[in-house]
Amino acid sequence: MHQRLSLALIVVLLLFTSASGQVVRFETTVGDFDMVLNPTDNPLFQEHVDNMLRYVEGGAYKSSWVNRAAEDFVLQMGGFYSHTKRVPIDIASTRPVATYAPIEGEPAAENPDLSNTVGTVAMALPGDGMGGTNQDGGTSSFFINLADNSFLDADFTVFAAIPDMTTINNIMALMQTDLTADPDFGAGAGNLGFSDVPLEDNGFQVFVKRAFEITDTLEMARARAGIESIMTASMAGGGSGSSSMPLSTAVVPEPVSWAMLLLGLVALGTRCRRR
Repeated sequence: MHQRLSLALIVVLLLFTSASGQVVRFETTVGDFDMVLNPTDNPLFQEHVDNMLRYVEGGAYKSSWVNRAAEDFVLQMGGFYSHTKRVPIDIASTRPVATYAPIEGEPAAENPDLSNTVGTVAMALPGDGMGGTNQDGGTSSFFINLADNSFLDADFTVFAAIPDMTTINNIMALMQTDLTADPDFGAGAGNLGFSDVPLEDNGFQVFVKRAFEITDTLEMARARAGIESIMTASMAGGGSGSSSMPLSTAVVPEPVSWAMLLLGLVALGTRCRRR
């Protein structure tokens, strides 16, 4: 009897995971977190799944660092490497993650059941050079939503969810440094990629040690079960979608798009006021 039940459970788990998106684990210097790709199993997001797995399987995230921990907004990573464990002395001591061709965006506002709410993951985007956001410009950089950021839904693609936010919250609890306030660093004012850099107690940056796809059936099933409440909130579309942050920091550009940031603020402000 017990053997039949065990076999039935295994069959159910196999069927469950075979129809579901993949799960990626990020091991960081602060702890690990899992990311469930395409949590709504929507074929439209297959390109985003393939894009993430391309970077993961190619080792692109290994030794990259968590570059932005904006309180009550987002935790962003996947864009930079650093030549030192401690804070780089200048911007020349960093380099961007090598990227593949950008992918076509699927903004959350155009896809039911998805919103930039707590625990969901979205692509960071560059500016379009005309004061707006390039929805089709996402590459390696992504952010984890820490609040109801549904005001971002018009532009940003939600493609994953985090089943356990413990490590994310631990990173957010670390001290932070604003490298844009250091003229010797050379980032320049308004460079959000270096404005909220989390630091461990020893002064080291938070690094991704490695990222890899989980293939264990039981672990995948647990991760999928862990996002149920997150997706329920996302399906509800969040709250008002208004941000309590200053407009100058309530955007999530890709690392390559800092020069276009100021151009995009006016357009974003207009969209937010209209809602």
